[in-house]
Amino acid sequence: MEFTHCWAVVLRHARLWMRDVNLILVTLYWPLLDVLIWGFIGSWMQRNQNTSADYTAICLFAILLWQTTARSSIIVASTFIEEIMANNLVNLFSLPLRISEWISGVILFSSILISFTNLYCMGLIYLFYNIPVFKMLWVTLLFAPPLFLSGIALGFFCLQIIVSLGKRAQELAFILSWFFAPLCGAFYPLDILPEWIQQISYCFPMAYAFEGMRNYMIHSINPANYIIISYALSAVYLAVAVALFIFFFNRTKIKGLARLSD
Repeated sequence: MEFTHCWAVVLRHARLWMRDVNLILVTLYWPLLDVLIWGFIGSWMQRNQNTSADYTAICLFAILLWQTTARSSIIVASTFIEEIMANNLVNLFSLPLRISEWISGVILFSSILISFTNLYCMGLIYLFYNIPVFKMLWVTLLFAPPLFLSGIALGFFCLQIIVSLGKRAQELAFILSWFFAPLCGAFYPLDILPEWIQQISYCFPMAYAFEGMRNYMIHSINPANYIIISYALSAVYLAVAVALFIFFFNRTKIKGLARLSD
């Protein structure tokens, strides 16, 4: 075995890694995310280890609800990426299909798939942890809708990047979806975070939904105010995200949609 031949393989992939932003982000981002999420969860549970709260149920509900946000964002981005990878984008929009109709269809498809995903997760939670189905349904019906709107908004923010940079930016769609998990307190209360991050977190609608869920589960606090704020912010972000996506899409369409597949 020749070491120089082995080293040539190393150099080949190292040079690819250094030139590809996606590979650099994958290498650095996911370990950072694991450190932040699991570190803050550990801090929260250690601080409250003497309380009687059912942390198993709370964490499982947080996972269930976060799937609503993350998966809906990824689904929206993936539908557009699929058309790019299949070289079908030009064919699709040469049909009598308005961009508003495509957006509505994608949102409808995402809502169907997310409903199935939530039911699937509920079944797993009931099977492995024996948490009552009615309790899961109630929590999901209360907090999932604004989180779904937030996920759709994130998805269209991702699409703004993709319609500008093409398929090279596909990894950013997955990164952006999970970027907000540690910031919005998906798995732990916001007061665990450093104070300067808390100020940023309250700009996101997901933070209010998750805070409302935990306060409802732990302290039986009426979550109505949290839900209303989450709905309002989600609607604003969704409107802005869709408007910006249409703007960037129309600009890219003038330059040529085929270039996105290069």
